[in-house]
Amino acid sequence: MIQILDKVFHLTNGKFSYAFYVKNGKLVHSYFGKALIVTERTLSNSAVAFGLKDNTGRDCECFEYSELGGGDYRVPAIVVRNGKCISTDFVYSSHEVLKTKPDFGMPALRNGGQTLKVSLRDDLLKLELYLYYTVFDNGLARRAELKNLGSDSVVIDRLMSACIEFPAHGYDIIDLNGRWGRECNVSRNPAGCGIKTFASGRGVTSHQHNPFVAVVDGDATEHFGDAFGMNLIYSGNFDIQCETDEKNRLRVNIGVNIAADGITLNGGCAFGSPEVAIVYSDEGIGGMSREFHKLYRKNLLNPKFADKRRPVVVNSWESMYFDLSEAKFLDFIEGAKGMGIDTIVLDDGWFGKRDSDNSSLGDWFIDKAKFPNGLKKIIDCCKKNGMDFGIWFEPEAINPESKLFKAHPDWALGVDGRERRQMRNQYVLDFSRAEVVDCIFKQMKAILDEYDISYVKWDMNRPLSDVISAEKYIKFVSGVYELYERLNKEYPDLIIEGCSSGGGRFDPAILYYSPFIWTSDDTDAYERAHIQYGTSLCYPLQTLSNHVSVCPNHQTGRTIPLCTRGAVASLGSLGYELNLGKLSEEEREEIRRQIAAYKADAELILTGDLYRLLNPFETGGKFCEEIVSPDKSRAYVVYLRGLNECNMPLPPLRLRGLDETAVYTVKEKNLTLTGGDLMYGGIDLDVYGKDFGSEILHIERIA
Repeated sequence: MIQILDKVFHLTNGKFSYAFYVKNGKLVHSYFGKALIVTERTLSNSAVAFGLKDNTGRDCECFEYSELGGGDYRVPAIVVRNGKCISTDFVYSSHEVLKTKPDFGMPALRNGGQTLKVSLRDDLLKLELYLYYTVFDNGLARRAELKNLGSDSVVIDRLMSACIEFPAHGYDIIDLNGRWGRECNVSRNPAGCGIKTFASGRGVTSHQHNPFVAVVDGDATEHFGDAFGMNLIYSGNFDIQCETDEKNRLRVNIGVNIAADGITLNGGCAFGSPEVAIVYSDEGIGGMSREFHKLYRKNLLNPKFADKRRPVVVNSWESMYFDLSEAKFLDFIEGAKGMGIDTIVLDDGWFGKRDSDNSSLGDWFIDKAKFPNGLKKIIDCCKKNGMDFGIWFEPEAINPESKLFKAHPDWALGVDGRERRQMRNQYVLDFSRAEVVDCIFKQMKAILDEYDISYVKWDMNRPLSDVISAEKYIKFVSGVYELYERLNKEYPDLIIEGCSSGGGRFDPAILYYSPFIWTSDDTDAYERAHIQYGTSLCYPLQTLSNHVSVCPNHQTGRTIPLCTRGAVASLGSLGYELNLGKLSEEEREEIRRQIAAYKADAELILTGDLYRLLNPFETGGKFCEEIVSPDKSRAYVVYLRGLNECNMPLPPLRLRGLDETAVYTVKEKNLTLTGGDLMYGGIDLDVYGKDFGSEILHIERIA
């Protein structure tokens, strides 16, 4: 709901209130937090309505969208320069409420209704700034757009999607950081004084930082306290800056990270920021996550796949790497029959002359030396055994040793007069050029049209380099979205699994096109518990692609029980990364059981509410997550113990989210208890004396 009176703006969904008003021509932020009951009478006096004091002097204001040079000395949301000045003075001009959320040509939250558009103008520079706000059942969307009304060009150095002010308080800041193979580590630190920056300048989201930040009360826990989350719907360079000033007020700016040369905006043209999703909960960090999950399931993911079970796949990569042949792959398929697998995925090595990672990226035609019958024979074998077929591409990459590079060396990103930099024996294709995107689409289309392929794994294995301008970075990302758009339109039933060396591009914009993303190249279950825990802070479980792999694990060398590997992988979209035909019959039977159980639980995992019960970052590796159905009738619990400890009993596990007056059965323990018993008294676990032992519990209401 959007309430407006005398230039006071109140946005609410019944859970939060977000308010600002016009003062001396400037937009001043008023309030963001638990929903308030605001009437016309209280709206008429914003200071009374939102409990504010009317400060004097611009440097005392909490601006709704801060700018440079006007007496606000904190990090601004917008910086524009031309020959006249680098400061701006945007003054309120008008506002309107649009019936529907406008489409601005980028991935964004879907099904947006009423949208507030506020217009501000800088008459000296002949610029108009538009701020957009859309309220959803589970969150708020914000973005900004700048239009040049004059004839002279200007340069945009900064145009944040949102600037959010928090009053003086003891806040903590939570971010997700990491590296290849250990993405989404959860870091929580006091906001402190000064500026904290989380950013990517790699051209992709990056393994190092995710475009997510949370601001929480200093005493907030997983289950209690105020928590505010922000997640940029973008897949390239981003910038999040959290600044605490001398008055202990916190400002968060979030948006595109524009490189040093800026974006040139010619007369009559406009440039818009990507959208940022913002949520609030007074139920702690877990409540914030549940708001994100509901928002993304309802308003971000493709409705065709949002609450539909993803296929259980087995992927060839760790089984064969580049050592592929038709005969070997047919054996691989035969080994998977009768196991409950939905889709066989042929990973890297099927195209060009690809016997290692130093050739053939860009040559998306079948290697007839490995597959003399093309893909027909192996796809026929999949179909005969009741399974679909999927295939791997790395569309944005090119090897110097490839036919495409030899024909079009200028299609790789590069700087004239300077040697291109190789990483992983490859370059990045210049997806800012329409002819490059068109060429890759035609190559992919030829494969997808000829063969019955239901699934594509889209990988991206290196950051950008040799980029000549900020505009090139942005246009590159637009080219990626263009290819996704064309594939989604041409093949509406095609499932695309996103990937960037694992979680290097795990962001909402990719989820707009891909219903799930390969969470990490690290498939070790103990490591994955940490990675999946962090990723779930803002991304719903069904968007996490999780595979059971062989032991000793290829990344860590660790051996973990097969039941534990299956339990951790079940907290998302389940798959396998091993040769099922080479397992013992006992292991094969265990996997049959895992898959059958997962399919029975998938609806709950897809649509339930997540409660994180044990944080492995704080408990020495102990991990537990519970998923509760919306009607509280069922719950699914996965517990993982880290290293065993001598003479250290496990405390009872206290569940959450149940109806405390209802009666439930705990299937695995043959117990009947009330929801109150389970939540306040807890339940004993049976994983003593086991390194990396696990338990799965099914809870069902009977009365």
